[in-house]
Amino acid sequence: MTNSHPPASEVSSTRRGKLNLVLTNFTRNKKSVALSSIGLMVGIGALVFFIGLSQGIKEVVLGRIFLVDQVEVIPPKVSLGAQALGALFGGGAPENQAFTDDLITQLSTIDGVGGAYPKMKFTFPAFGFGGAGILGRDVRGELIADGIDPALVNGELSPNVIFADREAKTACQNDQNCDIGMKCVDQICEALACTPPRTRASSQAISCPTGSYCASDLKRCLRPIPILLNPQLLELYNGGLAIALGKGRSLPKISPELVQNFIFNAELNRSAIMRQRGQSLRRQLQVVGFNRKAISVGATLPISYVRRFNTRFTSREAGEYFHSVILKVKDQRRFPEIIAEVKRRGLELADQTSNAVQAAKIILSIEAIFTLIALGIVALASLNISQMFFMQITQRRREIGLLRALGASPTDIQKIILGEAALIGLLGGLLGILSGIGFSALIDLLAAHLPRFPYKPESFFVFPAWVYPAGIMISILFCIFGAFFPARAAARQDPAEALTR
Repeated sequence: MTNSHPPASEVSSTRRGKLNLVLTNFTRNKKSVALSSIGLMVGIGALVFFIGLSQGIKEVVLGRIFLVDQVEVIPPKVSLGAQALGALFGGGAPENQAFTDDLITQLSTIDGVGGAYPKMKFTFPAFGFGGAGILGRDVRGELIADGIDPALVNGELSPNVIFADREAKTACQNDQNCDIGMKCVDQICEALACTPPRTRASSQAISCPTGSYCASDLKRCLRPIPILLNPQLLELYNGGLAIALGKGRSLPKISPELVQNFIFNAELNRSAIMRQRGQSLRRQLQVVGFNRKAISVGATLPISYVRRFNTRFTSREAGEYFHSVILKVKDQRRFPEIIAEVKRRGLELADQTSNAVQAAKIILSIEAIFTLIALGIVALASLNISQMFFMQITQRRREIGLLRALGASPTDIQKIILGEAALIGLLGGLLGILSGIGFSALIDLLAAHLPRFPYKPESFFVFPAWVYPAGIMISILFCIFGAFFPARAAARQDPAEALTR
């Protein structure tokens, strides 16, 4: 019984012959190929450019301004504006009584949530002052602050950063187990006694070790309260506040390294703009790091400090009820489902989370519009390619007839035409990717000369790895689609009629 299949060497030779024919026709029609590639290059270049721009916008808006890896939940019918004014001028927080430890435990069980962390704001006025070592003069202003559970930022800070309650009493065996300014008493770390300075303008008490200070109300040595700042705060300062605070003369730009470990004073239960009755306290605050989960404008403390201060200056209830809860999102793809579940439970979203949802929708819409425009350009290019191949088939009628007479099947003719289209698509895709990246680099170069503004990125474009093969594949597929009907028409030609005409 004979084998009906041709030998492998013959098949390989046939394939090489078709490939050589495709390459020959491709190089022979340089003008047509160049004209067809221009449309593809513009379309793919626009597609790559718009994808890079939309991804860059996502990184800035959803990665730096709004956070999509967390959902901040607030009690229903809470006015954050009124709440902020209440905190600024010493108002209480009775509307937040719905947020207790029990509710936080319930929220942590939502599918897709990696943890629920309480958040509490100052319910009393406070102001901070200092900065002469950085700005050249002291700056005084109202202090907006909140407290978070340190577990929320675990693993996100440098290993040497301590963001915890430095006044907490911990177990010890000897003095070496205790923090600076503490000693081991009955196996518990206790703050050292000290003599406060005679006046607030004088230096810290000598009786406290370096790294601690003497709190006049306690007559005990305390470590400065560790605080986190949001990188947005530096963006806002360097982008505009430096000129405003300098009264026409720009103050020095501030980098994270310059502010790290910076210590300033805070007057608690006192306002910088209004007279306030009641006892006040002075504490030192120390910047220990930067994190995007910190309050946008102000300082973020470990929540235990805020609970104690709220209880002391407002009421016991103010130290028990939380202003909001942050839900850590394990998988960002579950973000919409978590939002829906929060609303189903009758709770509301904090402004930042609501803005993040709206921003994500707007960016998605813009990205879709840009992509449709780019694909429309590529589709027009594929129509141009279709017309080009129809014209070429008419001009190459005899050549196609000769190939059929020499034994080429209709499928072979189709493969040759589609092979030429695929090469045009490959060339147009490569040129388009290069043009898109080149144009984006030009935009970044021009933008580098613009004045600095808040959240100005180093580059406005982010190109994910998949965009390059996707651009080439889209270009090839559209070319093959444009050449499909001309290729089928060429395969249906009668060889005898093509040779005699």
